[in-house]
Amino acid sequence: MTRIISFVGTSDSGKTTILTRIIPKLVERGIKVAVIKHHAHGDFEIDKEGKDSWKLYNSGADVVISSPVKMAFIRRAESDTLDFIFERYLDGDYDLVLTEGFSRAGKDRIVVLNDPDKLKHFTHGKILAVVCDERIEGYTWFRRDEIDRIAQFILELVNR
Repeated sequence: MTRIISFVGTSDSGKTTILTRIIPKLVERGIKVAVIKHHAHGDFEIDKEGKDSWKLYNSGADVVISSPVKMAFIRRAESDTLDFIFERYLDGDYDLVLTEGFSRAGKDRIVVLNDPDKLKHFTHGKILAVVCDERIEGYTWFRRDEIDRIAQFILELVNR
């Protein structure tokens, strides 16, 4: 069964930086990883206006862009909930799905903070650990530079 772990925290707390440093360590250990990035600010573009994929999408079609090394699927959103995305596209194909964001989805989470007082904003799910340069009592705690320890912690969760 695929495990979901959400990385949540305040803006500019280092979530993306930590994820980009942890993921290669998990992949090296044979874990197949997908990431769902929550974009709460409305529309976004992955292709450029005027390109063929943009023209095709704007004509009304959903579009898959494919090359020998990567693929993108651009479709109109039926739902942007984490459960919908996971069940529809990822469950069973990956060992681990990490999310950046989706703090209100209530999934198990690792909270990344600059300010320990902000922890109260991220209690909508089970807190597995906290990443903060200041110790937060009562939680499994990592400093943001303890990438190997965080990766090992996640690996142990996946292998349970």
